[in-house]
Amino acid sequence: MQTEPDLNRHAPVWRDPLSAGWRAHRGLLLLRLRWHERRAQTLRDGRS
Repeated sequence: MQTEPDLNRHAPVWRDPLSAGWRAHRGLLLLRLRWHERRAQTLRDGRS
């Protein structure tokens, strides 16, 4: 029987709910940015 806590297991950390929302918002912004960059690249390649 093991009585010591597992050192590799991460304990849940309380996070500010606003920071979770900000991370989700930032992820969506980065996704839109990548989409626009990819769209601009395909338009450039199609016109060349």
